[in-house]
Amino acid sequence: MAEEDWRLQGQEKFLLGRTLTWKRYTRWSEEWDHDHCAFCWQKFMVEGLPDVHHEGYATEDDYDWICKTCYEDFKDRFQWKLAAT
Repeated sequence: MAEEDWRLQGQEKFLLGRTLTWKRYTRWSEEWDHDHCAFCWQKFMVEGLPDVHHEGYATEDDYDWICKTCYEDFKDRFQWKLAAT
């Protein structure tokens, strides 16, 4: 992936070497209705709205979410590990 990819905005600070799990999206709290991919800003929601992801790769704390496309594009660069399921 090219260094000038618009999706790269310093995510190394919080996502380098992290363990991720492919899972169904859940709200982080009751007041939280959606999240975004940490790279492309695609929306994750529980509700079945158009153009919304319902599954993705999440960090252990479910705080950061990554869509399948961005995971595939950046998995080597960020040295992600997948959690055993």
